Amino acid sequence: MPVDQKTRRRLQHVFGSRWVLFTLLLSIAVALPLFTIATEMFSRGDEVWRHILYERVPTYALNTLWLLIGVGFTTIILGVGTAWLVSMFRFPGRNLFRWALIMPIAIPAYINGFTWAGMLDYTSPLYAFLRNNFGLDTGTFLFFDIMSLPGAIFILSISFYPYVYLITRAYFQTQSATLFEVGASLGHGPWRKFFHTALPLGRPAIVAGVSLALMEVLNDYGVASYYGVDTFTTGIFSAWFAFGDISSAMKLSGYLMIFVFVLIFAERSQRGQMRYGMQGIRKHGLEPIPMKGLPAMLASLACSIPLLAGFILPAIMLLWWSAQTFMQVVDAGFWTLLRNSFFLAGTASLFVVSSAIFIAYTVRSFKNRVVQTLARITTLGYAIPGAVVAVGVLIPFLWLDNRLIQLPFFNTFIITGTWLALIYAYLVRFMAVGYNSIDSGMEKIPLSMDEAARSLGMQHGKVLGKVHFPLLTGAALSAFLLTFIDVLKELPLTLILRPFNFDTLAIRAFEYASDERVAEAAPYALVIVFTGMIPVLLLNRFIGREPS
Repeated sequence: MPVDQKTRRRLQHVFGSRWVLFTLLLSIAVALPLFTIATEMFSRGDEVWRHILYERVPTYALNTLWLLIGVGFTTIILGVGTAWLVSMFRFPGRNLFRWALIMPIAIPAYINGFTWAGMLDYTSPLYAFLRNNFGLDTGTFLFFDIMSLPGAIFILSISFYPYVYLITRAYFQTQSATLFEVGASLGHGPWRKFFHTALPLGRPAIVAGVSLALMEVLNDYGVASYYGVDTFTTGIFSAWFAFGDISSAMKLSGYLMIFVFVLIFAERSQRGQMRYGMQGIRKHGLEPIPMKGLPAMLASLACSIPLLAGFILPAIMLLWWSAQTFMQVVDAGFWTLLRNSFFLAGTASLFVVSSAIFIAYTVRSFKNRVVQTLARITTLGYAIPGAVVAVGVLIPFLWLDNRLIQLPFFNTFIITGTWLALIYAYLVRFMAVGYNSIDSGMEKIPLSMDEAARSLGMQHGKVLGKVHFPLLTGAALSAFLLTFIDVLKELPLTLILRPFNFDTLAIRAFEYASDERVAEAAPYALVIVFTGMIPVLLLNRFIGREPS
């Protein structure tokens, strides 16, 4: 059916700009890996796939489900419980715990995993101390075998509970104290106020925080692989490297995408049903209730446990091991890995931030649903596990390289196994990190400034360069830093797509730990942890400005 004149003019207005065309191309680039995975799911598999489907997929699905349930339940207890305590009560150490409880987010889960495994190993300083001073027969393990599914749940929970803590704590502190005063007037004690008022009100925040934590669980490869827990992510690596079957790896990636989309749908449906009105309620801030005696001690202990388990003890052990192995590990190869990691993270962050600024300005300047939809598509990659993104990127690049190598000008792969594929994958995976920071910064710029610049005859490029960019310096630096840290910590994507004979700090730390050389992995892990602490400490500054 021919397109009418009005529709044609509208399409020309939308897609006639290079700004919109660039956003369209970027959205296609982000969607390409996901589309590649989706199309492969419906193809018929070979004998290898049938073996994986009937022998391995049930185990992958069951373990992944248990991880999601276990981590979800535990992060709710740790995150919501500590957020409630520091929001509602005043007890010894509260001001410290209020910001320190987010510190575990600076340590990647796989580093926490091999650090705790080393701490609870038969030869660890803890077990040696117990044997030498108390004559305690520790056996292979003292309390439980941490190298197991429950151990993986423990590690992932202490690593990801800050997502729940941060969002829930912010939500509690924005609620009117009047609601809790009404509960108190009805005879509700602290426990009844928590279960009957705080939890129902905090459901949207709790669901959002848990969803973020579970996204990280689905993305995890290091903990599951090191602890011997077969999940879809480890299955993708097995299918690719052990069986050499690309098609099976793509199909498993498709199954993992189903988990992700179900999780996203559940979170958004829950959030869409939440309608808690505050009309007619006079809002005033919560005043923490002083605690004394045993309750105060128990509150301090409850906040100390996740902080000790998720940050303090692992950091102390990494420092201890680094002091022992520093001289033999920190050599020329160490600095090469440091250079590789920082150069890779810096280059990827520049691409992400530049693209994010371009897209955010396009959305601001071309206000229509098409552009807004394209912008949303460019941020889809962050919800997809790194292993899935890597497989989705590698397949079309392999296809393209196989075509190019047939030409007389090329005698080797020019895309696959190079920086280009890796940077592109990081762009797909972390565009949301840069875009969200840039978009929030751009929202603070009055539209009147755009209108004034346009009235002076300035084109879009000059408006962005001379008006917006100077005002976006802080947001751009924040986006660059957050993307830099995410790229530096990323493990599964880098393992699959790294160039030949190329390693990063994350890869070397994981390889040493996998070879039971945990102490030698510590210096590499410490660099990642210290770098990851930068955005956490910056966030702590803002938290520290809140009234006590």
